[in-house]
Amino acid sequence: MKLCLALIAIAVGVYASAVNGTNATAPVGVLDNINNIINNWLNIGTNFLVNLEYTLKYYIVKISEVAAVIMAMIGAFLYFTRLSKYTGRSLLIGAVLLYLFAEILKGI
Repeated sequence: MKLCLALIAIAVGVYASAVNGTNATAPVGVLDNINNIINNWLNIGTNFLVNLEYTLKYYIVKISEVAAVIMAMIGAFLYFTRLSKYTGRSLLIGAVLLYLFAEILKGI
């Protein structure tokens, strides 16, 4: 697989040298074009991962906040109506911890 990628990069570099009017047989021109192609691919990959990280963090925080509010409402209902005091208390504690997790993740 690595060999195929290297051959493709070399072929694209030679083609780019020929299109740009530089000497396609000059090693420096070919290597510069291959280096530029690899750097462009790495920049595209880096930008994708940065955007993915931002998007995932945003949605994890939003979903955690909503889940914490729902857990707190259900926990408060169960606790104060005495239907299930211990389950309600556990849900309230879990909601507080989940909301703290969301706030900490928002700050990172």
